[in-house]
Amino acid sequence: MSGNGDILGAISHKHTVPGRTGYGFEVKEGQKFRLTDLEGMQPIDFWVFNKADPFEYMTMEHTRVHNLSMEVRPGQSAVTGKRRRIVTMIEDNSPGQHDMLIAACDPTRYAELGHEGEHANCQDNLHTAIGAFGIELPFSPQPWNLFTNFPWFPDRSIQLLSPDTKPGDNIIFQADMDIIVAISPCPQDITRICGDKNSDVMVGIGE
Repeated sequence: MSGNGDILGAISHKHTVPGRTGYGFEVKEGQKFRLTDLEGMQPIDFWVFNKADPFEYMTMEHTRVHNLSMEVRPGQSAVTGKRRRIVTMIEDNSPGQHDMLIAACDPTRYAELGHEGEHANCQDNLHTAIGAFGIELPFSPQPWNLFTNFPWFPDRSIQLLSPDTKPGDNIIFQADMDIIVAISPCPQDITRICGDKNSDVMVGIGE
């Protein structure tokens, strides 16, 4: 479903992020922000960094332990490698499918899928987004893959399916420290994890 996002109050910053690209933005401790799938079926790779120390960042392995769950639900938090809360999920106005296991797509992944030459990818989009803030990392953290449909089964197998999100579905977070967020509306167009096309997403930050 699509919420009206009134919990954000007045919007201090709004930006449409074109599909297949990366975007970074700052959020102050206590501020809320919303990520919206404008057309539906568009996954967002999502990373969060401590603004004061980018080497402290949101990690999925610590978050799974923190919540003793493969999912984060409204009211629960994602944490850093220091096991400190970095963002809290406030509302989830979507089917609630947000993978915490799969790596970001990268040039090697597209080569494995038979693509020749350059291809937009979430790994490069991450480094472009944080590079705008002067951050350089020699590695690529595991993303939180929002609006995905990657079910896993009792036999430990995983499927990569098209999302169930509809236009306007969104998720709202609150920053638990001053943070830098990087997102990448995934450019995957060989498998169907983005449905039939790549599309834009919207960032909205409350005052």
